[in-house]
This record gives sequence, C-alpha cells and structure tokens, in this order.
Amino acid sequence: MNAPVNTSVDALRRRAADVAATVALRLADPGALVARDVSAFRAASLSDGAPGVALLHAELAHTDPAHRAAAHRWLRHGAALAGRAASPGPQGLYGPVAALSFALHRAAEGPGARSTARTRLGDRVAEIARTRAEREERRLREGLGCTAFTAYDVISGQAGLGAHLLELGGPAEAAVARLVGALTSLARPVRVDGLLLPGWWVALDGDSYRPVDPARGHANLGMAHGLPGPLALLALAWRQGVRVPGQRAAITGFADWLLARRRTDTAGPWWPGQLTAGPAQSRPGRPSWCYGTPGIARALQLAGLALGVPRWQEAGVGALRAALTRAASAEAEPPAEAGLCHGLAGLLQITWRVARDSGDAELAGHLPGLAARLLDLVDEDRPFGFADAPGERPPEEHPGGFLTGAAGAALALHTFATDTAPATRWDRALLLA
Repeated sequence: MNAPVNTSVDALRRRAADVAATVALRLADPGALVARDVSAFRAASLSDGAPGVALLHAELAHTDPAHRAAAHRWLRHGAALAGRAASPGPQGLYGPVAALSFALHRAAEGPGARSTARTRLGDRVAEIARTRAEREERRLREGLGCTAFTAYDVISGQAGLGAHLLELGGPAEAAVARLVGALTSLARPVRVDGLLLPGWWVALDGDSYRPVDPARGHANLGMAHGLPGPLALLALAWRQGVRVPGQRAAITGFADWLLARRRTDTAGPWWPGQLTAGPAQSRPGRPSWCYGTPGIARALQLAGLALGVPRWQEAGVGALRAALTRAASAEAEPPAEAGLCHGLAGLLQITWRVARDSGDAELAGHLPGLAARLLDLVDEDRPFGFADAPGERPPEEHPGGFLTGAAGAALALHTFATDTAPATRWDRALLLA
C-alpha cells in the first residue's frame, strides 16, 4: 500500500516544483508591475511589490542559479521605486525600506556577503526601529493611551522590524534590544478612561479599524496585527540570545493569556480573531496565517521551543490539528484562495514548519492534501498562474505578489516540493521561523 502513496506524493512534489518554476518565469520581468496604476510605495512594498517577487527568485536560485539574475532585476526595480516612494504612514517590515533590505539580505550570495547597499539599508531599518521604540516608551511614560497596530504588529510595527533586525547583527544589535524591550512592555496593562486594558489593546473598531473610544476597541488575536506576532518575535529573539529584563515573563504571560482564551468545538480548540466588549465570535473563522488558529498555533510552538515549555508546544500542535480537520470538512468555508495571508499557501507553510519542529506525523500527513488543494487553484489562463482570489479585492493587491498573490503561493509550493527549510528563510517575513 505504501508504494502507490509514496509515488503519488512524489508526483505531487514534482508538480509543485513545476508550478513554482512556471510562476517565477511569468514573474521574470519587472514590467509585470510597471504597467499597474498603483503608488510607488505599494509597488515597492513586501506585500505586493518588487521585493516580494525578488524573494521567489532568490529562493529558487539556490536550486537553479538561473533565477539569480531575475532576483537582482527585481531588486534594482524595487530600489528605484523605493527612492521615490512617499510613505503614507509608519514604515514597517512591509514598507519599502525594510522590504528592500529584507529581500537584499536573502539575495546575497553567501552568508558572509556584504555590500554598501545592504549596510546602508540595515542602518536605516535600525533607525526606524529605534524611533518606533522611543515612541512606545514615551507613550507608556506619559500615559498617552492605547498602542496601535503600527507600533507593534508584523506588517507595520516592531514585531516585523525585529524579525529582520535579528538577522543583521553588528550595529543593529542595540536597536534589536530596545525593540524587544518595547514589545516586552506590551505585557503591562494600560489604564485608559478608568479602564484597565491589555497592553496591546487598540482603540479601533474591530470591523472597520476606524478610531473609536477605547472601550469600543479590541484586543487582536491575529498573527498579522495581534498578540501572536510579538509573542513569536520575543520567542525568536530569546532563541537567538537576545534577552532583556521582563522578556521571559512577557512570553509566559502572552502564551498563558492566549491559552486562557481558547474555545472548543467538536474538532478541538480554536481562537477568535479578536476580543471586544461586544458579542463573542461564535464559530472558528478561516484557518489562515493572518487571523485564526494556525498563526496562533505556530506562535505558541515557538514560545514553547524558546523557553522549553512542552505544554505550549503541545497546545500549538493540537490546535493546528483541529484547524486542519475543520479545513478538510465539507462545511469548510469560505471559498479557497491561494495566497499566504489568508489562503492555502499560508496554511501549507505553517503546517510544514509546525510538523517539522514537532515531528508530528498527523500534521505531516496533511501536507500532501493541502498542496493538492493549492495546486487545484492553478489556472494557466491567468497572468501569474493562479485563479483570482474570491470576492472583491483592493485594487492595490497585486495578483503576482508575495502576501496575497502567486509569488507567495509558489514559495510555499517550493517548500513542499523540496521538503526542506527555505534556504533564504523567506517565511521569517511571516514570523514563522
């Protein structure tokens, strides 16, 4: 019985590799972005722009050096865009400066490679992080109210910036320590208008993200904008030897806070996307990286690995098993999409990482099915090889991009195809590794 199964998985891996290569071929020319009517900021971002596509080519270059030239074409294009990209808000990992630095770091030929551009960009990212940490320190010192996503999250805040700065060493080390200290301070509740609120509580409406009174705000539980991002970053920093006073207590407090808010259905544990003063979420949402159980599961596992706490690791594995059981059921919703953010590619990459670090055979057994479902979304008639995501999409989302588009889906398929940790560790942009 094993031979046909193995043959089937081998064939699936070969198809996944072919699709990843085909997507890269369709994204070989930066002209794919030039024709789009979007801002230079968005076109230079990690989510939808040139740096994210460069990541695909940089990763594939480790098995096929022909992709290296394409990676550098995209990086040059990204640098030109970043030079004229006016920032619409705080610069985080997904903004042009850090995104270009992140991608350039991965496209370097060898771990010892250095360049003036890499050094200069790394210094700018460190300065952005120091400025962000200073603002948070002042907010707490002067009692200026709630924090904001742009202060702490993965996309625009300190968790994402820290993910990259941890890799840079040298002059970045002081900035990393200060940033880790600022994220640790999220463990301190804040008192606003007589209310004692979690340190990561935001005065934003949970649906529209428009500013509201603090009492009508929310505590976000998603990996993209919520507590799991800082938890994952603090755990990764701890494992890399970056440790500040209060960090262990913050990791412990964040992990236990998440575990205390688990809910359970017939499949097992799950988490809502956010907590508010209003009606509670009644059922699990989409199993995804950005919101929902899978991202939380990986953050808990990383915390458990960092501090050597088996129950956190087991909780993460058990919750991901339950999420995959739901995803495979006939009642699974909403319609599937390919991308990393809220699609099958993100679920595939998380499952690969959690399965690899836990050795859990049940999770590993889900990988071929997830890859097959992602491959079912391949549409050769579409410009970048995947069917359009369902529903109305923001016009600035690039269908070939990293976070919600084909480049990210191809990267996850490449991980499955090789069954090897990404050579570039591109999924650090998702705080998965």
